[in-house]
Amino acid sequence: MNVTEKLFLASILALSIAGSARAQNPTQGDYYPFRPTPVPQVSPQQEQLIKQGDYYVARVAPPSMRRLNAVKTCTDGIKFDSDRYVQCMLNEGEAP
Repeated sequence: MNVTEKLFLASILALSIAGSARAQNPTQGDYYPFRPTPVPQVSPQQEQLIKQGDYYVARVAPPSMRRLNAVKTCTDGIKFDSDRYVQCMLNEGEAP
């Protein structure tokens, strides 16, 4: 088998693979139909935070106002120190 025959067979094989891949239905595979984005439910506390600035509303339970106040107390205007932060959060009754 000479080089020309090998190249001819290789090109036929490559074209048959490319043709079968191109013949697939475009609705199969990684196709996701459009669905409208659900509107997240916002609590009154989250509404206040949104009005104050950027706030991401996720589908998980939002932090309580008690936790937000504890974080503010333990970080506001103080150089961050991991040990001091952990101890402060524990003193406030919240998990660090």
